[in-house]
Amino acid sequence: MKILKKILKYIGILLLVVLVIGATIYLIYLRPFMNKMKQVTTVQYDKELTLVLGGGGNSGVLVSDSLVIVIDTKQDEAAEQLSKQVLQLAGNKPILVVNTHFHPDHTSGNKYYKGQSILVGGNYTKDFWMKEVDKENLPTLWLPTKMDIKMGNDTATIINLSQNIHTASDVMVYLHKRKMLFGGDVILNKQVPALFGVADPDGYLAIFDGLPKQFDIHYIVPGHGAVGGFELIDNFRQYFLDMKTAATDDAKKAELVAKYKDWAQIPLFMSPGRTISVFKDKVAKK
Repeated sequence: MKILKKILKYIGILLLVVLVIGATIYLIYLRPFMNKMKQVTTVQYDKELTLVLGGGGNSGVLVSDSLVIVIDTKQDEAAEQLSKQVLQLAGNKPILVVNTHFHPDHTSGNKYYKGQSILVGGNYTKDFWMKEVDKENLPTLWLPTKMDIKMGNDTATIINLSQNIHTASDVMVYLHKRKMLFGGDVILNKQVPALFGVADPDGYLAIFDGLPKQFDIHYIVPGHGAVGGFELIDNFRQYFLDMKTAATDDAKKAELVAKYKDWAQIPLFMSPGRTISVFKDKVAKK
């Protein structure tokens, strides 16, 4: 009986510690992060292009005489508000929704575009989407490689990256005349990436090396964070290179992690430690 009481006591203490740690992470990191992500800023880039930042993933709305393209549909109230804005801009024009990937902060507004086309990367399967995404937000089109769409005096190239990066089928959109890239969560601005599932930090590095060979990029709309220039890719590349070094050199780890203390992050989930752990796991599996 005494042994059982001791076991129950230790279990109770352990649960209390877990509860305290969880509450601390929520209050200090998660709640402020979620509150900040809910904030929405609308930027009228030019008369055809509107950037709607925050409220989930950053979004873009590009209007032509015959089509409206919506890049990512946000979540919660911001998703509904974006859809109202898009429907007003579109009038009777068809709408093409492009999801940069399947995560809910980028796709939870799909349900407001009933009867319209919703395009996603072709490496996902329909069964995968049925399992991972709310049934109301399922896509209608699958992109195997890439497609070009004439939008007024610009051309939008929608490209399926076709390898494990943030997910198994991340999509980017490049506007040629504007020299603008919508990077989804493959490019973030001062935010640590969430690496789970098939996410591959070496995949990020490979894409960063390849993008300048494909596109002349002057402006980047990241998946989260402020709009910037090509320095967003340079900064994000350096983050992964630093974490790769930290994974193999304990003497440099603390210094390299400290470089990113002002980046948005959540312990265990979106943190330098998580990125380092993924790099270490890759080395261990070789």
